Amino acid sequence: MQRPWKNIFEEASQFAFNLLIDDEILNLNLSAEDTTFIRFNKSKVRQLSEVEQCTLSLDLYWKSKKYSKSFNLSRNQKSNEQLIRENLDEMKRVVRELPDDPYIALPENNGESVTENSGELITNEAFLNLISENCASYDLAGVYAAGKTCRANANSLGQKHWYSGDSFSFDFSLYSAKEKAVKGSYGGANFKSEDCLKAIEDCAQALKVMERERKVLSPGKYRCYLAPAALQEIVDIMRWHGLSAGAHQRGECALGLLKDGKRKLSPKFSMLEDFSLGLSPRFNERGEVFAESMEIIKNGELKNLFVSSSTAKEYGLESNYASDRECHRSARILAGNLKREDILKELGTGLYLSNLHYLNWSDKQKARITGMTRFGCLWVENGEVVGPIKDLRFDETLYHLFGDGLLELTEFVQTHVETMTYGERHIGGTELPGILVKDMSFTL
Repeated sequence: MQRPWKNIFEEASQFAFNLLIDDEILNLNLSAEDTTFIRFNKSKVRQLSEVEQCTLSLDLYWKSKKYSKSFNLSRNQKSNEQLIRENLDEMKRVVRELPDDPYIALPENNGESVTENSGELITNEAFLNLISENCASYDLAGVYAAGKTCRANANSLGQKHWYSGDSFSFDFSLYSAKEKAVKGSYGGANFKSEDCLKAIEDCAQALKVMERERKVLSPGKYRCYLAPAALQEIVDIMRWHGLSAGAHQRGECALGLLKDGKRKLSPKFSMLEDFSLGLSPRFNERGEVFAESMEIIKNGELKNLFVSSSTAKEYGLESNYASDRECHRSARILAGNLKREDILKELGTGLYLSNLHYLNWSDKQKARITGMTRFGCLWVENGEVVGPIKDLRFDETLYHLFGDGLLELTEFVQTHVETMTYGERHIGGTELPGILVKDMSFTL
């Protein structure tokens, strides 16, 4: 049986701390995973792989200086110790040559914590049988990722935090003979075959609509329903200086006008950072523990920005132990009153937006974003689906989407598990409703 990453991290931490001298302080972070990846094309398995990897990041502090390095660990203790010694020796030399940082926030002892979230994952064999037995008639392409992810932090002052969680994600698309496509996903910690098949069947039904004649729309303002997956893309772009206290101090915060009381959002809109979702650890890269839940926006009023300890020291603010990126890691937008069965009726005539992509800020200081419609976006007339649309580019502000343009939010929410696997399997997620908005601006 392979040694757990938790044991490896504890051994590596203690070995590294024993090498410190002369008022050196060391902060360590671990990111590890044991993941199964299965890639499908035309509903057949094209690749099945098992990934075991672990990255150790070191932050060495000496007086008012800091130097950081990262490298991979293995499950071999002697090899790990050699890597740690070699890298730490280099860091000790370099850190003493660096200039002082007047705003450096030195590590503290923020205690200890252990969180281990166990899920119910389907076996690889059972998952493969599920797809082969139920999807043979579909042209399905996608990636299934499942297993345990781990995050840990420790410092030489006695701080120690551990997080691990079982989770899975199935990110897939269905294609028609006319090369139309609909995107779907299913993820979480507890796999249920019936829920997975329901997600696939929903896409199959939507794909039939995509076979209809495509509607070409002119630029203009349209009444729109944004499904949770579409809203997810907008919430993702808010990670880039959308709610950062440091960005606000530098004049770069997208919702700075909301913070300054110059703009408002709808009283129907409330957003929280809520770690009860269990998809990411509460501690950050400094080992500081964020509150289990924090109001960000309540009934349209901004309650909190994300404040890291570095920003707090530089600008004389109070830290709420946000990550260095000062963005949400486990966001929730509270539900409203729009029932699922009433979505088309309340939309009336307009756009049903299942997905968006290629989002970016077009005017960050005014919270203006731009992007494209994607899979499964439909034209609706008088509460009835007419057919798919030719892709459109939108350009709209968060102040409109979540403010004067927001008509209602759905009474149901969907949990989105992070599907990014670039470099490593990322963690985190959101819980979001769908939203109904008026006069959303499309430019191309």
